[in-house]
Amino acid sequence: MEENARQVLKDLVQDYGIGILEDPDRLSQFLEDRCPSRSAENFRLTFALRYLIKSGWAPHMGISEKDSLQWIEKLCNNLGFTEENAKEALETLTSILPEQDDAKRPDDADTVIAKAGNLRRISGGISNKPRTMWIRKKSLYNGLILIAAFLSIAVLFFQIGGQRNPVGDEFRIVFFAPLTGADASMGHNQLRAAQLAVELINKQGGVRGYKLKIVGYDVPQNPAKAEESVRLAMKDKSILVMMTGMSGQVLDVIASIADEISVPLVITSPEIMYGALMAGNRPRLYSFNIANDTHARAKTLVYFAAQGLSKKKFGLFYDPDDKPSSAVHESVLRWIKVFGGTVAADLTYSRKGGFDYSSAMKAIKESGADILLLPGRSEDRGRVVRQAREVGFSSVILAESYNDLVSDEAGMSLTGSWWLNEVSALDPQVRSVLKEYRTLYNENCPPSDIEAAILAYDGVGWIANALYQAPGYRGEAIRHALLATRNFAMVHATLTIDPSTHGPLNKAMAVMYCASDKGIFQKRIRAGKADI
Repeated sequence: MEENARQVLKDLVQDYGIGILEDPDRLSQFLEDRCPSRSAENFRLTFALRYLIKSGWAPHMGISEKDSLQWIEKLCNNLGFTEENAKEALETLTSILPEQDDAKRPDDADTVIAKAGNLRRISGGISNKPRTMWIRKKSLYNGLILIAAFLSIAVLFFQIGGQRNPVGDEFRIVFFAPLTGADASMGHNQLRAAQLAVELINKQGGVRGYKLKIVGYDVPQNPAKAEESVRLAMKDKSILVMMTGMSGQVLDVIASIADEISVPLVITSPEIMYGALMAGNRPRLYSFNIANDTHARAKTLVYFAAQGLSKKKFGLFYDPDDKPSSAVHESVLRWIKVFGGTVAADLTYSRKGGFDYSSAMKAIKESGADILLLPGRSEDRGRVVRQAREVGFSSVILAESYNDLVSDEAGMSLTGSWWLNEVSALDPQVRSVLKEYRTLYNENCPPSDIEAAILAYDGVGWIANALYQAPGYRGEAIRHALLATRNFAMVHATLTIDPSTHGPLNKAMAVMYCASDKGIFQKRIRAGKADI
């Protein structure tokens, strides 16, 4: 491991105490944040440290030269380390551990030479010490050692039995989705897209000689029932990775179970709330999302308006009853300040109060706003655009998630509007996958489900890449591979994971422009550098 990384470890021990070494997961987070270029070495160090701790070692015990040789042998035999990697991990640990007090170790000065007159007299002589005493003590010690050995073997077999491993020639992935009830249609289309990715990967030879297999599992929207279903499914020890396109409280349940059983979870939901995967001030260890969260979407919207369209006076219109839309709106207000804009009008609407938005559109027009921004994916996007044009708002309109349903609702009112999508069906690469989908299933993916379906498709590709990169099949190894994702090319975008959120780092969004009543794909854009 490079010297500056060792210095980071020394600083961590100085800041948090030697006890930080007893929490490999937390230590791993620190190393990923401060030494991201050394992800492989970081993984080997924390992997070795976890093994040492499980084997009874503690940081205050130190590592002597003799112990080091024994640990190197064990790391090579039990974890598959190369001798060089094992030495490197042990040397790194030794360099940051407190130096052992040699004065406490026996040396020549403490040695007693047995000769006449220099042995301490035993009180009462030896007549009161039965000759069989040493035999009894030896038997007791041997018994204790035998019991400890049996317990160690039992623990070892329990651990082996509890580990997840491929079955036959398959890497198994479970996809949790509502496959019955009102939301079944989207669930089935996500699962179909995931299966399409599996088939294409398997045709190319699979992953390291293994075939991928995706298993769909019906999970209800009720959190308590969802927990019961997920726990039942995960009793199958052949499942190495979990996936879901669900959100809200059900997602919280699945993410909690993922951490509990140390199985990575890849989330493909298009609607990820900012901070949804955080546990305190850190992301959940085993949960990762593929889509931009509400904060990232807001940043890209405001960046494109201010830098791409040169608009700085914002008129905002959103549904506060829709949590994702409200979250995007909240972040939009913050990003407008960062990018030097002002809010000319900030209005809300409720679908419960009817669908006449003309008075609000008039107010935004009269506010002097040079751009109408619609945060969120409300079903009324098309209707709002149409009514804005009907009252004479002729400036730029910028909204999220263009699809054919919006076009059908707004018609020619879309002319001159811009749209940002997490996934666009107009993107040539996405259209190619949708064509494969149609060929395999003999029907088109519904416009409303395309975004979720493509994210599920790319999620499988991301997992396959992690399985290929991971040094083993344990959840910890796969988790590190997902976390180390850098510039991974997917169908809808290129993915780099941010260790501080376990979500995309500045992932691009697709830009559409409507010259008439139909959108035209332009390009993908990333928000420029700016921080709140």
